[in-house]
Amino acid sequence: MKRFFHNVIAQGGATSRRPAFGARFFGRGSRPAKSSPSLVIAAAIFLASSLHADEPKPISFKNDVMPVFFKEGCNAGDCHGSSRGQDGFVLSLFGYDPEGDYYRLIEEHPGRRIDLPTPENSLLLTKAIGAVVHTGGTLFEKDSDSYQIILDWIKQGARPDSADTPAPTGITFSSPEHKFAKPSETLQTVVHAAYTDGSTRDVTRWCEFTTSNESVASIDDKGFITTPKSGGAHVFARFDAFSVAKTITVLPEGDFSWSDPPENNYIDTLVFAKLQDMQIQPSDLCTDEQFIRRVTLDITGKLPTYDEHQSFIKSTDPDKRDQLVDQLLTRDSYAEMLAARWSEWLRIYTDTNPGSGTAPLAGWNYYQWILEQIQDNRPVNEFAHELITGNGSNLTNPASNYYTMLVQSSRIDPLRVSEDTAQIFMGIRTQCAQCHNHPFDRWTIDDYYAFQSFFMGVRRKHGSEAREYYTYVDIDAEPAKHLVDGRPMPHKFLGGDYPDVTDKDPREVLADWLTAEDNTLFREHMANRLWYIFFGKGIVEPVDDVRISNPPSNGPLMHELGRRFAEEYHYDQKRLIRAICTSRTYQLSVATNASNASDTRLFSHADLRRLRSDVLFDCLSQATDYQHPIRRSSATRAVNMFEGGRADTYNSFFFKTFGQARRENVCIDQDNTDANLSQALHLINGHTIDHTLTRNPKLVPYLMDKYTEPSDIIGEIYIRALSRLPSEKELAGILETFTDVAERDVNTQKKKYNNVIWALLNSSEFIFNH
Repeated sequence: MKRFFHNVIAQGGATSRRPAFGARFFGRGSRPAKSSPSLVIAAAIFLASSLHADEPKPISFKNDVMPVFFKEGCNAGDCHGSSRGQDGFVLSLFGYDPEGDYYRLIEEHPGRRIDLPTPENSLLLTKAIGAVVHTGGTLFEKDSDSYQIILDWIKQGARPDSADTPAPTGITFSSPEHKFAKPSETLQTVVHAAYTDGSTRDVTRWCEFTTSNESVASIDDKGFITTPKSGGAHVFARFDAFSVAKTITVLPEGDFSWSDPPENNYIDTLVFAKLQDMQIQPSDLCTDEQFIRRVTLDITGKLPTYDEHQSFIKSTDPDKRDQLVDQLLTRDSYAEMLAARWSEWLRIYTDTNPGSGTAPLAGWNYYQWILEQIQDNRPVNEFAHELITGNGSNLTNPASNYYTMLVQSSRIDPLRVSEDTAQIFMGIRTQCAQCHNHPFDRWTIDDYYAFQSFFMGVRRKHGSEAREYYTYVDIDAEPAKHLVDGRPMPHKFLGGDYPDVTDKDPREVLADWLTAEDNTLFREHMANRLWYIFFGKGIVEPVDDVRISNPPSNGPLMHELGRRFAEEYHYDQKRLIRAICTSRTYQLSVATNASNASDTRLFSHADLRRLRSDVLFDCLSQATDYQHPIRRSSATRAVNMFEGGRADTYNSFFFKTFGQARRENVCIDQDNTDANLSQALHLINGHTIDHTLTRNPKLVPYLMDKYTEPSDIIGEIYIRALSRLPSEKELAGILETFTDVAERDVNTQKKKYNNVIWALLNSSEFIFNH
């Protein structure tokens, strides 16, 4: 033993560990000197390991002890994994920094938390079993696996792992899906982890389990599934830095006979296959009147005109729905509507402060460029590539505004740009991985900073005038540095490889990879964005929150849409939109049946969707043939206002009340279509409808000149607003308020017609797409 101490001193305390996360950022200890505590620790570890040299199974800190910390919640955000730790002890959140955790456990306060001579007295154990006061309470008992693992590790000397200790590479359920024949059945799941040495281990005991739908499939902390009722769900397991999903189907009791509805294209084949598997019957087809209104609003943001409605309804051509879709996709209003959406997604937001690089002229040019790309039907992969690689003046090269609009400040923030790029073009929210491994996805803190490296060289400088900024790239810029230890992070694609960026603009390398035909992250997310426009929800929902713990409601459909969008349509947005709108799935009725009334994710019926604020504003104008004044803009439609109506002070209350996107971030669902009392009061009493009926109204005088019978006037009012004729009951009720035609007073009749218009514009049928 004397010789041992002599050797340790001569080696200068070689067991010293880095302070890592807690020590660097929260001041809990500093790097130990090459003497004192570390020498004592090394001696104690040697002595303890010598005393217990006959232990049959070596316990790994990373592979055995860290899973205990995770499973028992020790490194959770509300315990020692919080930024401040708990009671003076900090662990990395969910265990992303095992080396730092080992240091804080063993070396930060030597002998305090681990008692090597008498392992049973270690504070780490006595607090966990409640023998010593513990803020977190009792975590496990003395006869538990958790207690025994930590005890054995301490008995073996609480040794750090060797460099060749195998690390986990992923986890899997024993089967990726399971179908229950009826509710109330159960299943014990099994999760295996694979390791770098080729071995596998059953880690079910150490996983955290969650479910997407507790009412269909609940799962306990041991991975045991119970099924209260029929439906679909996903259960998730998390271990180390990995998450995995298992698809659960619970069939309803009773007989089921598939109705075998006709299929228009591959979308129907995949949607109906899922519905049949879930024993859900799709709704019937919507009527022609419902279809023309629905598809015209979705593609163009407009109502069908009276003449368009009449022509379509009277047509007997069996292909008239397909032909209508083709016609709508050729209109300028299609490009304007899609440009309005992309302007929100890319966050066009201007002000008069030249220091931020977001001058109105730059924003206008940016919007016009986006509109031109859609009018020219430019493939979305080329569109994305030019945005990501944009250089030059924000006034003469509009694509470079990608870097001024996303980060509206005097300097480009690579961190923010990398987050927004991942979210816009892949639907991945990396923000959670900035400080720790993502708790619900595969992305690690290493992935976060390696992806940020692509934008570290992006620079900006003033141009020849105050409103002008030049974007350029420094190809020699240093990569991003890791938050924990400051090491430079080489460029790495999300979920991909480490590319060679030597003497290259890293953004070019990234854009080439991102927009490649075989990049499923890009192609499936771009397809899902378009799907969201026409269904009000994505196959992955929220659309821009793609993660393992938020899987698609119909995986085969998601994959096939992405594949065709890239490989067959070559990223032509019109072709994918046509496939969606001509599918029977898109044309299903909002009316439900007994089997699909509770379905919210599988597209077995259409959903009622409240019109977004700019479209609703335009439809109010169109239905009444009244042009609402728009201030500080040359636009005649709200959807044409390049920054979403922020500059229109006259109608700003309407846009705010009806949830116009504020463009504070790049989230896809910023336009709030929830209904509230303020909206109802504004439509009833506000100036938006009132002015259409009282300030030089054109519609009613025009209709009174066109028709002699009140029923005909009322019929066209209905068609203009709701794309349908009134029912017999509705028409009879309205006509009761009219006097004999020969005796009527013209002004009185105009007021009565205005009352009809007012009632229709305030109806849910007008405000919603259905």
